[in-house]
Amino acid sequence: MVRMLIIADDITGALDTGIQFAKRGIRTQVFTEGKLDGNDVKTDTEIIVVDSESRPMSAKDSYEVVYSIADWALKNGIGIIFKKTDSALRGNIGSELQAVADAIKGFPIYFLPGHPEIGRITKGGVHYISGELLEDSVFGKDPFDPVTKSYIPDIIKDQSDISVICKSVEEPITDKMNPMSEIIVCDTQTVRDIDHRLDELVKMNGLKLIAGCAVLGERLAEKVLCNSKEVSSYEKTDGLYVACGSLNKITLRQLEYAERNDSFIRRRLTMEQKYDTNYYNTSEGKKFLEEIINMCKTNKKVIVDSFDTEENIVNFVADKSKNIDELRTRIPQAHGHIVKALAEEKVDLTILMSGGDTLMGYMKLVGCTQIEPVCEIEPGLVVSKLIWNGYNQQIISKSGGFGTEDILCRIALKIMK
Repeated sequence: MVRMLIIADDITGALDTGIQFAKRGIRTQVFTEGKLDGNDVKTDTEIIVVDSESRPMSAKDSYEVVYSIADWALKNGIGIIFKKTDSALRGNIGSELQAVADAIKGFPIYFLPGHPEIGRITKGGVHYISGELLEDSVFGKDPFDPVTKSYIPDIIKDQSDISVICKSVEEPITDKMNPMSEIIVCDTQTVRDIDHRLDELVKMNGLKLIAGCAVLGERLAEKVLCNSKEVSSYEKTDGLYVACGSLNKITLRQLEYAERNDSFIRRRLTMEQKYDTNYYNTSEGKKFLEEIINMCKTNKKVIVDSFDTEENIVNFVADKSKNIDELRTRIPQAHGHIVKALAEEKVDLTILMSGGDTLMGYMKLVGCTQIEPVCEIEPGLVVSKLIWNGYNQQIISKSGGFGTEDILCRIALKIMK
């Protein structure tokens, strides 16, 4: 019986939340299309995770997709809806919370936004990243999805007129029902704060609509839904291939560290390789794919990334025939072509994909709509199994802004034979 449905706005969010349940033996299915068919749900599934792929959408489109998923959950009698949000509050926060509230009326949404273990906390309704206001952090300077406010009610009200209430750590949750929809933003400065709120909600039978990031999923799995069955682990492979579609500055520092300190071979995609949709069908494109395949056969650790020089970016923006928004969708497609070629060549690799769009671009390219989370190799880095057309690939997914500088080196040490 399905006990909870989780809605995430990108594939890394879906996986790093879903794995919190799967690694505790709770049968979890992850779907990568923003619609569900009950026939695809297995009889022993307890947790359904849906990647709505709505982060780059307009507020209106993201609302419609999330509303449809939440409405499906209501009609199928699923008891708990968990709207997974980004720990840096990127994406359509207001419109998607509004969609859940509109689909399932009469219940407040308890929003616990923080991820205290990695320095992302909420205090007085204001969100901080490692002690900085969210808007002043690297996430305020994101090239595609900058977050320009730090006060969470203001972020929500950019896209929604729903009532928003902030509660400090000391303020209790009451079981007084409000017939009007509302979002209750709970300060989260420590994991203990999250546990305390969950205890309150369970005690008052109020665990119906909840929102937050992956650590909230981890605490839900541990405190509320834990089965503690035997779980799977990752397999070691000959090599590690890093497909980096993220343009986050944190990611750039990780790539530079790996190249400098751990004998990673690194290639940057040219603007043509990133932007030209027909490039990989040309003789030059096929030659490039062969080059990467051979590189992976002769080197154990390879990075292919999407970063570019400032001059090239300025020239690209100045070219009126090109669209910067299209580049966002074409970068994942480019990485998808390379990873597909590696799969077809059956190179013994683990593929680490940095940036949620990167993995999703690959799955769309090969026509795969389900992915099975296996385990966490490190907190926030999920190992999954992807099966398509007879190919079985081990994939590690990583959010672009996540992890310490040496994270790629640590993963290589663990995953390689």
